[in-house]
Amino acid sequence: MDQYQLDEVARNLKAKGALKPCPRCDSSNFSIIGESEIVVEKLPPKTPGGLLGGLYALGVTTKTTMPIVVIACDNCGYISQHAKAALVTSHPAGLGLLGRSRNE
Repeated sequence: MDQYQLDEVARNLKAKGALKPCPRCDSSNFSIIGESEIVVEKLPPKTPGGLLGGLYALGVTTKTTMPIVVIACDNCGYISQHAKAALVTSHPAGLGLLGRSRNE
């Protein structure tokens, strides 16, 4: 994650009211550590018959990767994770299909 996205994460956390203290030690100082991803595994919808019904009956799962932002308490190291898509909505100049500037 570049500095522009780090700043955007901080702005969006504040704008969304995510300012409560650490649930472990009550400290109010946090750092954005970086980004990672979580693999989410789930069963297909339970439907009678057909391909999805057969996959469900066999216990076949699908996997989806979810990008996350990792935040740590500066005092005790407690880690929290946030969906990156909810906090990073724009792209720095030169990225993206249209190469939008930061001011757009």
